[in-house]
Amino acid sequence: MYDAIIVGGGLAGTQAARTLRESGSNVLLIEARKRLGGRTESLEVENYWFDLGGQWVGGTHDLLKKTLERFQINTFPQYDEGKHVLELNGKRHFYQGNISNLNSMNFDGLFETIARMDKMAASLDTTWPARSEHASEWDRLTLAQWLHANVPAPDARLIIEWFARVCLAAEPHEVSLLFYLHFLRQAGGYALLADIRGGAQQDRIQGGSQQVSERLAECLEKTHVRMGEPVLGIVQEKDHVVVKTASGAYQGKYVIVATPPALASRIAYCPPMPAVRDDFTQRMPMGTIIKTVILYDEPFWRQTGFSAEAISDMGPIFICYDDTSHDDKKFAIVGFIAGEAARFWARKSQEERKSAVTECYARWWGPKALTPHVYLEKNWKEEEWSRGCYFGVAGPGSMTASFEALRTPVGRIHWAGTETATRWMGYMEGALESGVRAATEVRDRLAREGLKPKL
Repeated sequence: MYDAIIVGGGLAGTQAARTLRESGSNVLLIEARKRLGGRTESLEVENYWFDLGGQWVGGTHDLLKKTLERFQINTFPQYDEGKHVLELNGKRHFYQGNISNLNSMNFDGLFETIARMDKMAASLDTTWPARSEHASEWDRLTLAQWLHANVPAPDARLIIEWFARVCLAAEPHEVSLLFYLHFLRQAGGYALLADIRGGAQQDRIQGGSQQVSERLAECLEKTHVRMGEPVLGIVQEKDHVVVKTASGAYQGKYVIVATPPALASRIAYCPPMPAVRDDFTQRMPMGTIIKTVILYDEPFWRQTGFSAEAISDMGPIFICYDDTSHDDKKFAIVGFIAGEAARFWARKSQEERKSAVTECYARWWGPKALTPHVYLEKNWKEEEWSRGCYFGVAGPGSMTASFEALRTPVGRIHWAGTETATRWMGYMEGALESGVRAATEVRDRLAREGLKPKL
């Protein structure tokens, strides 16, 4: 019998497994995919690794940075030299530096709106936002409803709507105002989320981000990592749990489910989940994102003084960045199609999406954008064991109704995953934090029961 069974081999699951293993616990890791990494996925193209999932290391992503240092995985700065493009309401603007510099571009009401929302977010409890003073009032509204009632200036409203769309991979009318503020609060505010220098997009990982999960799992014996085994059910007995897959049944003292809530709800539990837990997982669908990476023979955008950073409310690409290799030998642009646009373009062919994306880039940087030599894309809604990215989002009424169940253990079942984080929810940093927290919960329960670790 294992001390703990971890369901999910992404960053949260592998971090939980390592934390427990290093405390002396006997751990089994079960992953539905035939690879580790979860919502990080790195693809080797022309002898360089490009990320189709989570990619950036933020300036305040302290746990991720310590993990990279531990494994001697190098990072390099996200390129942002030159002019950036802002395409808003049919007009094109240029700016330099961080996205938060838009505050100084005389968009009527933008600075005031960002400052007001940051102040609202700062009033929330990072662990239990639904217990905050204005939680019920804010949870009844969608973000879109609040913006239309409080931000009369159209450009300021469009920028906030764009920001929410690219950060949440959902539309402003789909998410609770309270959830959006909770997202801001966990990151430390708008600027840290939006920016490159000092912000969430500060650095990239040489060799891709998927290797982080692989390195975390190296502490486990090969027989203690089961890949290609979707978990079908979890049975709780008085003093242990039984985790069932198509290949067999595994017994453990505790289990940590480290999957998105929407996928955790598809596991058959015996006894069934409490109503409040089941209610919340039904209210937290995954975001909708198509990530594209396009390789070119030359960095034509740099040659004309541009950074390849662009913001657009027109699309199909809503935000993009220079994705060139650390050694400047592979020239690429990474771009995102989010929310309703992602649902629309998902119904088109890959060739139609490729044409639309390259035409978008040509609109900003000229006709050389029309002739890439490699086009990569990942529609995360089609990924069977994610069903969306970047993370689960909550609609109006969800937070105050049942958010308390998100990370509360149910018997011998504990929960991890970036959605359950108390810092940087939705990011790799949040996934790692949640893995440490869930593993610590289980480790402490094992210690209280006086169980000796099985080495």
